[in-house]
Amino acid sequence: MKKIKLVGVTLALFCTLSMAACGSTQNGQETQSEPPAYSQGEMSGGNLGDIEAEAILGGSVAEFQDGSFQVIPMETDAETTKLAASGMESTLESTTVSYGDDCTFHIANINRTTGAVEFEAATSSDVKKSTSVYIYGETQDDGTIHATKVLLPRYK
Repeated sequence: MKKIKLVGVTLALFCTLSMAACGSTQNGQETQSEPPAYSQGEMSGGNLGDIEAEAILGGSVAEFQDGSFQVIPMETDAETTKLAASGMESTLESTTVSYGDDCTFHIANINRTTGAVEFEAATSSDVKKSTSVYIYGETQDDGTIHATKVLLPRYK
């Protein structure tokens, strides 16, 4: 029972703080990650661990404009996810994420109890300030990321 409460509190904290931002900057090292083999019409169930493991970046949107947005990376360890307090976004370093017409957007509805994930279609207009995101794509030479897929996690 204590573990269930701890998980519940942790998830509630994550959801509350996902409206804020935190993290560190990409260190400029070139990292390439293959996006999961899903197209917009092929998204099917999965689990939270797979989403986190396959993403090149996870964090909160600090600023956005058409074609790109700034993501403040989240810090995670085995038990917690750390996000900055609301209003602190401007004091933290962020990573620029660009996207084109080939980028797909999906909402990942995550079951708080089981971690199971169901996907639904989304668009770039669903990305707003303080939105939590997982980014899949390629890191460019200048440290920015060109996204091929963006997942918007929603805990239910």
